[in-house]
Amino acid sequence: MKNPLSGRVRHAVGKLKQQPVVLRQRQRYPRVWRFLINRFNTEAFIGLPLTLMVLAFAVNIALLSELTESVLDSEWIVTLDKAFTAMLFKARSETLSKILYAFTQLGEKQAVFIVGGVVSAIFLYRRSFVALFVFWLTMAGVGISTRYGKTFISRERPADVAYYAVEHFSFPSGHATTAIALYGLLAYFLYRHYHTHPRRGLILWLSAGLILIIGFSRVYLGVHYLSDVLGGYLLGILWLLVGISLIEVMMYRNQGKGKRDP
Repeated sequence: MKNPLSGRVRHAVGKLKQQPVVLRQRQRYPRVWRFLINRFNTEAFIGLPLTLMVLAFAVNIALLSELTESVLDSEWIVTLDKAFTAMLFKARSETLSKILYAFTQLGEKQAVFIVGGVVSAIFLYRRSFVALFVFWLTMAGVGISTRYGKTFISRERPADVAYYAVEHFSFPSGHATTAIALYGLLAYFLYRHYHTHPRRGLILWLSAGLILIIGFSRVYLGVHYLSDVLGGYLLGILWLLVGISLIEVMMYRNQGKGKRDP
């Protein structure tokens, strides 16, 4: 089945190329216009998909910068964070706390190495070295950026409401960042592996649900503020975009070399 969006993009680009102004500029600057037109190519990842990924990356950086500035300077977000944390603390139940404590472990370092070990074994067996390299590069980027981000912001964790003791600073949430990058990449790999819509839909829903539960568990258990989790999500999306883009670009370059897909 053809993608209707791709057809519309090709149609729009075709009409644009026939405009007199564009024709004149194409003749004067052929290389520049060839580069620009190729950015809207729907047949290869380095065309329109990569253009959209770069745009999403830029928007995400702007949102993360705005949120970080608000955490540092704005009273309203601090007030909102404390009010939301207090509300969840009053409604906290022991049973739900134990359930969410189990889910929150899926964002710990140990989970990264366990899941990463399984994924690495599969990639080695399939000789998917590009995917293996990008996976660990992404996870290393997550670890380094969250550590330095916490040190730079130096925001204290919520006081007197934590379900269990946690060290280090609060913003951004390392669990939320890890959840987006780790389980987002897993969903991407599985999505590429399966070609039926029901399985792909199930993969996306399960990964999204798991990511949201892990993020919510951090606030519910009183070890992070809401804005910490949102910041972690935004940072995790940045690394997820980097990981997917690297894999797709490297696979595109290796298409003629007999390399396997992830």
